[in-house]
Amino acid sequence: MMQKILITIIFGLLFSSCQEREKLNSLDKNTEVNKWNIEKLSIRANEHLDSSKWDLELLNQDIETYNKYSEIFKSYPLNKSPFPVAEYDYAVSSIPFVIELDSVVFKGVRIGEYENPESEKIIDKLTLLILTNDKDAKESTLVDSRNYPYLTAQGIFKVTNNEFDWVFSASPDGFSTLVLNMKLFDLRFGETIIIYPQTDKSFIYDQIKDSPNNYGNFEDFQKSVIAHPKVKKQMISEMNIK
Repeated sequence: MMQKILITIIFGLLFSSCQEREKLNSLDKNTEVNKWNIEKLSIRANEHLDSSKWDLELLNQDIETYNKYSEIFKSYPLNKSPFPVAEYDYAVSSIPFVIELDSVVFKGVRIGEYENPESEKIIDKLTLLILTNDKDAKESTLVDSRNYPYLTAQGIFKVTNNEFDWVFSASPDGFSTLVLNMKLFDLRFGETIIIYPQTDKSFIYDQIKDSPNNYGNFEDFQKSVIAHPKVKKQMISEMNIK
């Protein structure tokens, strides 16, 4: 009888411990989500309108850079001309990559933010792949920190018979969108987007609920994407650009 009582107590303690861990994990997640609630975002928006809070050194630097490289900035879907913002401390990331599998070639880009400006850890927010079947196909990306705490980026992919312009924005409350050739992707339903340009100048696409954040290294993520049944099916389509 005493043994049964002890076992019951032990299980009770273990269950209580698990509940506490779940509560702590939940609190951590809620803290991250609530780091930028609507009230704080409103305060930040008002700071951008207050000229006393503008980072004038940064603005002057942007004006100088724009005057020097305006043609490059104008080549993107959205021209990036200078504008004042309140002071901030934020680091963003853009990492291009290529996946080659036999005669199939994907060019892609990962857009993310550093956990903090001093950290080396990157949190990916968007992974965009486009079937090019040409490792020399042109890709250009511009990721921007000026809209902090929102993450913004834009870019261009040039394939054999088409061009893909895209604009991306990620809100700190978890709502992110990608607009590519006027197709809108709500990234709450998957942060990995794969585009398959077609010979008739249309395009097919996949949206996968996966991210490099879920893997120890990017190579494992790439293998998982290529092995995905939907991706494997699309890769053998006769309508894909060659």
